[in-house]
Amino acid sequence: MKSKNWKHNLVCAALLSLAAAAHAQLFTAGDLVVLQDGNGSAALSSAGTAIFLDQYTTSGSFLNSLAIPSTGSSALVNSGTASSEGTLNLSANGQYLVFAGYNVAAGTAGVAGATSASVPRGIATVNSAGTYSLAATTATYYSGNNIRAATSDDNGNFWGAGPAATGGTVYLGTGTPAQISSSNSIAVQDIGGNLYFSTAKGTTGVYEIPGTPTSGSATPALVLPNANPSDFAFNANMTIAYVANTSGGIARYNFSGGSWTLGYTLDSGTGINGLAVNFSGVNPTVYATTEDGTSIIAITDSGSGSTPTTLVTAGTNEAFRGLDFAPQSVPEPSTLALAGTGLLALWKLRRQRKSCKVANNSTRAG
Repeated sequence: MKSKNWKHNLVCAALLSLAAAAHAQLFTAGDLVVLQDGNGSAALSSAGTAIFLDQYTTSGSFLNSLAIPSTGSSALVNSGTASSEGTLNLSANGQYLVFAGYNVAAGTAGVAGATSASVPRGIATVNSAGTYSLAATTATYYSGNNIRAATSDDNGNFWGAGPAATGGTVYLGTGTPAQISSSNSIAVQDIGGNLYFSTAKGTTGVYEIPGTPTSGSATPALVLPNANPSDFAFNANMTIAYVANTSGGIARYNFSGGSWTLGYTLDSGTGINGLAVNFSGVNPTVYATTEDGTSIIAITDSGSGSTPTTLVTAGTNEAFRGLDFAPQSVPEPSTLALAGTGLLALWKLRRQRKSCKVANNSTRAG
């Protein structure tokens, strides 16, 4: 009886641990996550401003909010008035949200204009459990200017985006930091093992850098011409793309005959910043943040006349910046091991009970 109770308790502990791990997930894949600057207590300014990752359903219902550390050695803040900052991306495997900012405490004056030596620029990640990590910092690049966005290949490599004069597209990871492209960059993403970035300087649009280089100087190729691009999204087959335009609208592009062509522009009267697109349906659903930081909108793309719906409005002294879907939930190796232990114990317990039942029946029959 004592042995049976021990095994039973082991199984219960394993199952309870698994249940606790499941409940520990803060973000749910498929929901929307928006990067919010400010906590509403004071007017937004150029000083370091606290960052929050707010989770909403795709219908606009608020679920929860994660406060990013705004003090201490792992702090990361944005400039409260820089609309080009705060782009939010999923990492290459969809398991982490990646974003950039300044590694100083909230309230630090003029963060974007400060040198990187005094105000280090940083790249952070957050997983589905809400675990935050300040993954990379630089005291050299983006000095005296904005760091706007970041991406990751999930192998300890990160790339930042910012002005050409102070960095452009920069590698920041386990290797030696390096400038990969000197082009001005606003958003940057790792898509299918290649880097893409948007620029609103020179020949504007979305460019591709072949591969994910960690050194050397790449030669970007223009993919999607666009006058004032910010964030962007491609479908899995790389046949449809959307580009957020800060001067107005969301441009849809189609790939056919070996080249990309502009199809039409959705909601051309509204400046758009962050972007996330659900390509699973016949008509993609486009979610976006407005350039002024006040709203999250949704558009079901059934053609050029498709109209937007406002899902969420930012609170007073708050601004919505980047937008993406919540990261995928992936069990930790320790959780998987615990699951195996629990199931094995359960199997043994059931076999023991069956053996005991057979033995008892035989005794009664004798």
